[in-house]
Amino acid sequence: MISYTLKNYDKLFGALAEHLELVGITLLISVLLACAVYLVLSRFPLLQKVMLLLLLVAYCIPSIALFAFLVPVLGLGKGTAVVGMTIYNLFLLLRSIQTAEHAVPADIYEAARGIGLSGMQSMRLVYLPVMLPYLITGIRIVTVSTTGIATMAGLINAGGLGNILFEGMRTYHMPKLIWGILMVSGLAMLLNFLFIKLENRAVRYAQGKSGVWTKKPKRDDKILSL
Repeated sequence: MISYTLKNYDKLFGALAEHLELVGITLLISVLLACAVYLVLSRFPLLQKVMLLLLLVAYCIPSIALFAFLVPVLGLGKGTAVVGMTIYNLFLLLRSIQTAEHAVPADIYEAARGIGLSGMQSMRLVYLPVMLPYLITGIRIVTVSTTGIATMAGLINAGGLGNILFEGMRTYHMPKLIWGILMVSGLAMLLNFLFIKLENRAVRYAQGKSGVWTKKPKRDDKILSL
């Protein structure tokens, strides 16, 4: 194990970088697309229900089967992997946006209109602080899910840690297999931990606690301010 690590650490870090790139691109596209789709579907409740049902059906398809379905159309590589993972993410993200919107009490909507706030002002100052914890929770779940599914994308030449893991499985090479498992699970746990930190900050922000997103002043700064 140590010998393999010393000789192939560059390949391990390269696979990790590819995996992060794959996850990052997928998340960026998924979040932007989910926001755009929800803005359109929010005007058509029936269409929204139909779209969520179709995405739920797609979400229930095993990742290997979905990739196998997309390969004849899009070919092998990262592009196919990103499309497949984005399809999975859309259902979770749309549901989290829907949950966040329903979390805003009706009287808050009326209060925002009553004090004369514009739509953008209401969203930024009133609705978003309440919705933010739910939105971050949805992104956290999607991030962890994408990190795992991106491993399966190694089967369609998309790169990433899946190459290390599946190569270890094919050749019964235990160091590769162990490193693949450790790096995928470790990355997922790390990303989950970071998003939990953001969730906690968002909850405190929603509760009206000031200074949540800013750096705490040092002792000297407090003395000077006095």
